[in-house]
Amino acid sequence: MIKADSLNLPEKLDGWKLEGPPRTITRQTIFDYMDGGGELYLAYKFGQLLVYKYLDRNENELLVEIYEMQHPDETFGLLSLDWTGEPAVLNPRAEPGTVNPVCPNHTALYGEGLLRARVDNLYLRILALRETPETKEIILNIGKTVAARASQATFPEILKVIKPATGSNWRIKKDRTGYFHSHLILNSLYYLSHENILHLDPAGEALYTEWEHKDANNKKSARLIIIRYPERQKAEAALVDFIGSYVSDRTERMTEIPQSETESAVRVEDGWLGWKLRENYLALVFEAPDELSVNDLLQQLALK
Repeated sequence: MIKADSLNLPEKLDGWKLEGPPRTITRQTIFDYMDGGGELYLAYKFGQLLVYKYLDRNENELLVEIYEMQHPDETFGLLSLDWTGEPAVLNPRAEPGTVNPVCPNHTALYGEGLLRARVDNLYLRILALRETPETKEIILNIGKTVAARASQATFPEILKVIKPATGSNWRIKKDRTGYFHSHLILNSLYYLSHENILHLDPAGEALYTEWEHKDANNKKSARLIIIRYPERQKAEAALVDFIGSYVSDRTERMTEIPQSETESAVRVEDGWLGWKLRENYLALVFEAPDELSVNDLLQQLALK
């Protein structure tokens, strides 16, 4: 783990100079710094934020934000919310050792004057308000300075639950995989309800994925959400609430999940909906074109 305040950013960089010491933002002051945006970082176990500002001789501004999170999984989650941009390698030794079949391997992405990167438990955002080839080089150099101490990047363990099958008709869209804990984040990826009907909280973890049919002439798609709860009872309670919200005509009075309902599929307004409950894991399929597709997707999960 890296402490954000242990980093030493260069005071001068090719005509750019630090305005002064960094501003420290805490959990208590994050909403003063970013009105309305603080919930995003708090949802990923935010610790503190250090904000640096560089200025050039023309008073152009370059903003460096270094978010210290509790665990590298959280910085992966923040990056996974948007996989767009040009991949950047800040520290070759810190790149993942193998290709992940579920998500992109990128640890840093650059686009339109903004660099976003995960460096162990640090999440880095560097923004030039006016982009030029020169500012891009400066941004990447600062990123490399921060990443110099990084260890090899890892992925959240829950990604291992998905085992893409070569014989399946479906393939995962790796650039749509998102990792999260909060129903507010889930709703930004795929809206379900303004209420927390899946009982998501920081003690658990979840994946959102999108899938497409392998036949190029077949435009069918589906969505899959996997949640790991701290214990079986919480997974069961979440499934009860979820079924009650989506297929209430069958389950108005349901208070527990009978064994016959731990894996099932039903047709709803926007396609086929399916679920699978195993121990403390709950998997949900949305918008599948048919029941066979639901089963196909659920078969690609190694739930305990």
